[in-house]
Formats: sequence, C-alpha cells, structure tokens
Amino acid sequence: MKHIIWDFNGTLLGDAQLSVDVDNAVFDRLGLPRITLDTYRRHMTMPVYDFYAALGIDLVAYPYETISRLWLDLFNAGAVGAGLVPGALEAVRHFDRIGYTQSVLSASYTPSLRAQCDALGLTPYMRAIDGRADESGGKKTDIARKHMARLGLTGDDTILVGDMATDAQLAQKLGARCVLVSWGHNDLPRLEASGCPVVHSFDQLKEILFSLHSGSLLGA
Repeated sequence: MKHIIWDFNGTLLGDAQLSVDVDNAVFDRLGLPRITLDTYRRHMTMPVYDFYAALGIDLVAYPYETISRLWLDLFNAGAVGAGLVPGALEAVRHFDRIGYTQSVLSASYTPSLRAQCDALGLTPYMRAIDGRADESGGKKTDIARKHMARLGLTGDDTILVGDMATDAQLAQKLGARCVLVSWGHNDLPRLEASGCPVVHSFDQLKEILFSLHSGSLLGA
C-alpha cells in the first residue's frame, strides 16, 4: 500500500453536525419536519437524492433540485468554519512523513472542494483534489476511476479512507482496500456491516496504515 485516497466530508472535514443544521434550515423554509443527528447518520447515503427519499420527503412536491440548491448555498458558506476533524491535519502530515502519497476524492463540486482544502491547509500534501464537474449529487465511481488513472494507481496500491458505507462499496469497485472512520456521516452499525475495519481515532488509523505500508515495503 502506497497511496491514501481520502474522502473529504465527514472524514477530514468535521461537517456532520453542520450538514444536519443546514438540512433543518432548508426544511424550515419548506415546511418539512426537522431531523436529529442520529436520524441523519442512520439514513445518509449517496446519491443524496436517496437520502431525502429515505426520510419520506415527497420529491415531487419538494423537488430535489430545489432542496439541493438551498442546501449548497448554506453549506458552502459554513464549510470552512466547520473545520477539520481534530487530529486530521496532523494525521495527513504524519502519513506524508512516513512515505504515503495522498489525494482527496469527493462527490462535492470541485472548485468548492479545492477552495476548502486550500483554506484548511490540506492542499500541499495532496497529489490531486478531485470532485464533481457540477453541483449535482450522485455516485463518485466515475470520478474515482479517472482520479486513479490520472495518478497511475491500481487497487493494489491504494487504500480509501472514508466515513460512509458507500465508501466501502466504492473501494470494492476500485479493487482497493478501505478503512472507515466512526465520526462522520454514517452510524456505527452501518459502518460495521460493510465488513471493513472501522477506527475511532486517527491513532488507530495510523496503526492500521503503518502496518499496511510496512508490509508493502517488505513485499508482503
């Protein structure tokens, strides 16, 4: 293992509560019921359209495009203020020191994603920062494959670190290993059901990735 692909939202960016707050601000405007962080983490998935459907929102009466536009405007205004998960930048620096290369892959709109990474000090450590070409929600399989091809990576080279069950599914499609973090946008039962290792701290993540990296250097 020589390369880490980081998911951004919920993995490096500590935005789970911000996302719930933004959802509730949008729901207030539209007259829809509010949700809690627990409800959010239990149902959040990709594409985001499916998340709102899982909440029981009538997406004919309240079109996804309307919800998404309101949500993105509010979220982007507060994203940098949400800050990185405590310990995230130190972990990124640590992995850089021990010889991993790194990149960021997200379903976010690329210009917004890159601006947020710049503001939060991540960009100098990343070989690439890639998101979507537009602001529509959806799967990131296609951008992930292009991301890996551009960086000359194979699944054997790569470990994906994410915070959602869909990240585990993505890694499987890419032929890469996956580690999930417990502090993001999905609750623990959903993460554990993926079959991937789940860590509760960056120290635990360092231990797992150090062993994988050391093993690769030894030809294991």
